Amino acid sequence: MHQFFHLYITHATICSFPIESRNTIFFFYLSLASCCFFFITMEGNQLPCQASYMRNALFSQGYLDDQFLQLEDLQDEGNPNCVEEVVKLFYSDSARLIQNIELTLENTPWDFEKLDNIMHQYKGSSSSIGAKKVKKEFTQFQEYCKVENIDGCMRTFQEVKQEHASLKRKLENYFQLVREAR
Repeated sequence: MHQFFHLYITHATICSFPIESRNTIFFFYLSLASCCFFFITMEGNQLPCQASYMRNALFSQGYLDDQFLQLEDLQDEGNPNCVEEVVKLFYSDSARLIQNIELTLENTPWDFEKLDNIMHQYKGSSSSIGAKKVKKEFTQFQEYCKVENIDGCMRTFQEVKQEHASLKRKLENYFQLVREAR
């Protein structure tokens, strides 16, 4: 008897078909959007597949871009946590930048040049890890700074913080799953 694992991509169940081969069960997943081929050992270690799915979802949902792939290329057996360490450095540095932006927004008159400079640093850091959605919000924030629209800056900064927190949660979950899969 086989266990069937259902995979969900953007709210759509994908059909699975088991194919046995000695100690491994291969599952062929079909959907209208894509075809995937996964394998699960007889011991049932699904974690590598789940980590792969979670990683792919971060790309398909627009959270990450190709820069993240370039970071992954730097990772090897000698440094298996390279990407996670770089992301942790980004989040510790970005906490400082967020605080600087908040302090600058609290002071009047508003220093739009200073806001733009801090946001430029933040955007660069985000680009270095491939934080696509966060980077997009930075661009909008910078546009509001250029026209000195404080309401737009404040509103967009809230969006930046939300995207930042959302990506952080997702990446923490992803890295946790990767560690468990090893």
